[in-house]
Amino acid sequence: MKVKLADRIAGVVAVLIGAMSLTEAIRLYPYRVAVSSGDHLFPLAVGIGLISFGIILAFRGDRVAGFDAVPASKTPVLIFGVPMVLLLYVALIQWTGYSVATFFVSVIFFHWIGLFRWYLSLPAAIVLTASLYLIFVQWLNVPLPSGRWQV
Repeated sequence: MKVKLADRIAGVVAVLIGAMSLTEAIRLYPYRVAVSSGDHLFPLAVGIGLISFGIILAFRGDRVAGFDAVPASKTPVLIFGVPMVLLLYVALIQWTGYSVATFFVSVIFFHWIGLFRWYLSLPAAIVLTASLYLIFVQWLNVPLPSGRWQV
């Protein structure tokens, strides 16, 4: 299968942005706290990912050409619905707290964007919410809104 020009261009752009991210990681490396922690790690991970997947995209291309993941009937719902749900999330997070708001919004997004059925969206949202809570609140000690319900 021939690789499309758009895939090659996107791959090259991803590699270039990844290279810029790697140079930023190298620039931040002297300010590290330790080798495994510091400001340099995130740009390093992003740069490696962009370069890796950019090369794959440039040489392999999109192998499922002609397949549209989202049905055309759902496109208007996604175009207008996603920003509305994100605005709802901003309003909900102060009232219900991070965990509850993230759960509800991720259920909707798993169903709409991920095309999961409701019975798969619910457990996926629970896993996502618990994982994000564990990472940000427990490990990184990021203060997130607990809302009026203190959840």
